[in-house]
Amino acid sequence: MRTTRTLRFLIAILSFSYLGSVHAQDPTVTITLTVDTSLLGDDREAPGGCTFKVVPADKILVNDPNNPKTFSIRVEESDIIEWQGFTTTGGEVKMKKITFIGGTDIFESNPVKGQNSNGKEKIKAKPNKKTPAGKDYEYSIRFKPDGFKFYDIDPRIKVGNQ
Repeated sequence: MRTTRTLRFLIAILSFSYLGSVHAQDPTVTITLTVDTSLLGDDREAPGGCTFKVVPADKILVNDPNNPKTFSIRVEESDIIEWQGFTTTGGEVKMKKITFIGGTDIFESNPVKGQNSNGKEKIKAKPNKKTPAGKDYEYSIRFKPDGFKFYDIDPRIKVGNQ
């Protein structure tokens, strides 16, 4: 009798723990910056050879491979956004920081600094809960391909469905 009661209690605890962990998993939007270092050039604020890829792709609003400054995505408040970078030859691009420029500042801190994750420097951030829907957030991504200097690109993010 006591064993049955203990077993039921443990099953109930495990069930609630599982349901809580499934609910707690936020969606992740991964933005990958790919850099062709042979096309970077000397202008640190308008580097050439930079393209973006987003997973899931339906988050993309604008992605012109000839003009990375026009890159724009739409995310939800519940999304966790991760920026990572690579060169076309497979080298690492360190994602150093994201700094607010204009529009709506949607992240908790400014700047949002890169962190080492599995040996790669990435940036991870989540929009504030009370970010106004549909407004542009303009930010600067500072990145550094291995063996090169720092460069900046300033794309945009919108939060919500407007």
